[in-house]
Amino acid sequence: MTEAVVGITFTGLLVFMIGVYLLFAYRNLLRLVLGVEVLAKGVTLILLAAGLHRGMVPLIQSLIVTFIIVETILAAILLSIIVISQRTNGSLDVRVLSRLRG
Repeated sequence: MTEAVVGITFTGLLVFMIGVYLLFAYRNLLRLVLGVEVLAKGVTLILLAAGLHRGMVPLIQSLIVTFIIVETILAAILLSIIVISQRTNGSLDVRVLSRLRG
């Protein structure tokens, strides 16, 4: 493994762990979406490092572009759910959502 691949892998794992921390540490819905986005960026970096290591850069680039498109759609859906939650409950706290009955 070259130094660049090791650096990208280490950075990807660090960003991934920051995203996991954001998911578990906060109860605000906006911070949870931010955690999902940061976590996804870490996965993107790890995929890039794997592609560089295996020498399959064009394939990994196409996977990363597809992953970014899916991630953007997920962020848009989550943000629309947050807007609706704020309008109906008046709060962005996850604990308020756990009291919903359906």
